[in-house]
Amino acid sequence: MGGIVGAGKTPGVPVSDGIGRIAGFVNSYTYVEGDQTYLIDTGASGKATAIVRAFNEANVPLSRIGKMLLTHHHLDHMGGAAFLLDLTKAPISCHAEDAPFVDGRTKAPMPLLMRLFIRVHPAPVATVLNDGDQVGSLKVLHVPGHTPGEVVFYHAQRKILFSGDAVVERSGRLTLPAPRFAANLPQAVQSLSRLRALDVDLLLPGHGVPVSKDFDGLLDALIRRAPDEFLRESPD
Repeated sequence: MGGIVGAGKTPGVPVSDGIGRIAGFVNSYTYVEGDQTYLIDTGASGKATAIVRAFNEANVPLSRIGKMLLTHHHLDHMGGAAFLLDLTKAPISCHAEDAPFVDGRTKAPMPLLMRLFIRVHPAPVATVLNDGDQVGSLKVLHVPGHTPGEVVFYHAQRKILFSGDAVVERSGRLTLPAPRFAANLPQAVQSLSRLRALDVDLLLPGHGVPVSKDFDGLLDALIRRAPDEFLRESPD
């Protein structure tokens, strides 16, 4: 299975050998490779509630987390990073262009109402990711648009794609997150073509449910309708 060896129970709902899905408003994923456990995205909760619960239910200590990989800087994907860092000391990785938002050097764009009710917990970034980097057997691919530093993590041998918000699932279709949350919507649409070049049997998106059938067809349908659905009213 491409070097994946599940060491004990994998926290979250199993979706493939050594991979668990921790569902919520955003999906976090646990990924076990040998004696290394990666956590992909940390959810919105400042106390990483869903993640802590999943580890407790699996009877796996949080200290098993060896690395935290962030697909991008948005609060729903990195909100629990600071809390988990305090508990586990697991280093945080994200793309260079999103690192200033994660570590607090730059304030992330956020609607005023959200700023009034949601506290941002910055977290230091130990490893800056760049396009083409390898994290274990996962390849880092830079697919900007949703944020400047949006990345996906791709396992070429197992044909598994952790897509963050570069592409998400909704009601059986692939789509993009709401346009108002995109840093550069035309760029986000353009990045879909890079995903189309990948050989994918299992899509693990940041929102929605995993997709294990007809990824190519679903993505082609999104690429065809994206100009009308997302760009017609986009500013030049």
